[in-house]
Amino acid sequence: MNGAADSAPASGDEPDFGLRRDFYTFAPETLAQDLPEFELGREVGKGSMGIVFEARVLATGQRIALKVLPPSLTLTERALARFLREGRIMARVRHPDIVGFVDQGSRGRLHWFAMDFVDGVTLEERLRVGPLPVQKACAIAAKVGRALQFAHDHGVVHRDIKPGNIMLRDTADPGGEPRIAITDFGLARETGTGSMTDSGAIVGTPMFMAPEVVLGGTGEAGTLADVYSLGASLYALVTGTPPFDGPTAQSVLKAVLAQDPMSPRRRRADLPEAVEAIIGKAMARDPARRYGSALELAEDLERFLRGERVLARRPGVLQRGLRWCAQRPLITALMAAVLLLLIGSLLLVQERHRTNIERDLAQAERLLALASTERNDQDRPRSATERRDLLLAAVAAASAMIARDDGQTQAWFVRARAHHRLQQYAAAIFDLDMAERLHGAPIAELLHFRIDALRHQPDADARRRLQVDLTTLLELDPSPHTRALVAEHLLDYAAGQTGNTRADAVARVQEMLGQVRDDDPRAAVARARALELSGATEQALTAIRSACTRHDGNPSVHLQAAAMFDRHGLYDEGAREHELARRLQPEGAAPPVPPPVDVDGFGKFLGDVDRVLRTLDGRGEPQPVLAPPLPTEPEPKRR
Repeated sequence: MNGAADSAPASGDEPDFGLRRDFYTFAPETLAQDLPEFELGREVGKGSMGIVFEARVLATGQRIALKVLPPSLTLTERALARFLREGRIMARVRHPDIVGFVDQGSRGRLHWFAMDFVDGVTLEERLRVGPLPVQKACAIAAKVGRALQFAHDHGVVHRDIKPGNIMLRDTADPGGEPRIAITDFGLARETGTGSMTDSGAIVGTPMFMAPEVVLGGTGEAGTLADVYSLGASLYALVTGTPPFDGPTAQSVLKAVLAQDPMSPRRRRADLPEAVEAIIGKAMARDPARRYGSALELAEDLERFLRGERVLARRPGVLQRGLRWCAQRPLITALMAAVLLLLIGSLLLVQERHRTNIERDLAQAERLLALASTERNDQDRPRSATERRDLLLAAVAAASAMIARDDGQTQAWFVRARAHHRLQQYAAAIFDLDMAERLHGAPIAELLHFRIDALRHQPDADARRRLQVDLTTLLELDPSPHTRALVAEHLLDYAAGQTGNTRADAVARVQEMLGQVRDDDPRAAVARARALELSGATEQALTAIRSACTRHDGNPSVHLQAAAMFDRHGLYDEGAREHELARRLQPEGAAPPVPPPVDVDGFGKFLGDVDRVLRTLDGRGEPQPVLAPPLPTEPEPKRR
């Protein structure tokens, strides 16, 4: 870390929030006598929990940031315990995007710990220049999200995520992406342990603090509070200002509880709607409406960066109306009184019904999200049985909603996702069909789940539906990711063909992948398979080896490589890739996809793909895409 260690002093007429307090002074030359194993440099930061110096380890020459707790503070048992805990936590969360822990120790009543020294500036310092480019801000936030997920999986909640605690390193990674380091774990908490703050005390920075922390104190500062703080930090990165501000800490905390932040697009007109939707979901006042984890937020940001459709949605008309009412309480009260006089009992029934639906849906989605977490509330690894029980509970919750009102599209979709995770693919397909029927048209998010479910069905009817869904998805969402997905399926079918049919399919794949870069793992594997099917075996093997190197850690890439090596008698290489894939597969991974059955109509599928590509590339007139058939089960009765 560097000069933005604990707390930067406030300047000018900005709100204080306690940052100007100077509890002690400490001379570096005095400290050097007590810690002779270090060569001390300049002081780079000072806060209520210690002083940070730039230093060098004399024995190794390593450049470090040395955080020292002066003897005057060790008189407080709580201060010493928090200081020691910070070092212990940093040693526990070793990650490339978290400032690295080096060592910890004491000399008499003097306590210290050493961290890697990070060359760079904090995002708070960078924001003094102005807001960041949108793409760069989202890339930084995605990296922070993945690093936070690592900390959460290891039982650590940061509790003070803000631009001042995120370093932007001076050097970018080889791919040109920004490099960051999360700092200052002084307020961090280990899940499953007691808090080191006073009961009910508020910890964190008001402008970036989640509402449940303001209401409930430190006991409510869980992983979803970190998600909120990261969303608030992204708001500041793209607009140049925090989501809430005021002359005092109390005024800011009141605004956090009572108001929604100003729309970021009002502060920055060129901000994409997708980024505004992501920020809104991350900063939802109700934790149940936020992303279920820091990883989900990071993955949605990465979808935006790849040009794909994000999962977050902007508030609808009803939500915007409720927000307007919250900001105009007097007018709202008058209108509510009139409405109550006109439709009192009916409004109450409808409101109760809507609230119950939203509550039950939030519960089902929460259970579904919990099934994807690696550790439970007691910081123990979550077993496959626990995950299955959570998924079955999500199915039950969604089924109860459907029993009360079978017109709730989202309930069908949530149950479909739970069935999909349980590998109950036929049930998932039925639920997805119902969700599509209620929605009125196919949507890309739904098609992605149904395509994967249909792949696990071995019958010819499922394969025909799969072909139709792939063509529909390509027309709805012609992104590079979709092109790579369709290319993968074309190659699966082409592998069972010969002669001109196979050649035509390979040519279509090569044309489809022309606009897709190799940083997409599906595209990299598809290019290698296309070379293999065209007879260029050596080039195909070279390409698949390159894909394994570039996408090391992707189990699907290693499985495809293993299969190709086995097909060409390279059994040692195949065995190595099989073992890598086995280690990388999560517990309870999906069973292998059966090979495509030989169905009639492959030529038509190839023609449909060609027609859609010509339409997208402006080489022909658009043609209607066939809709998938409706489910065969009888339609449930509405209640």
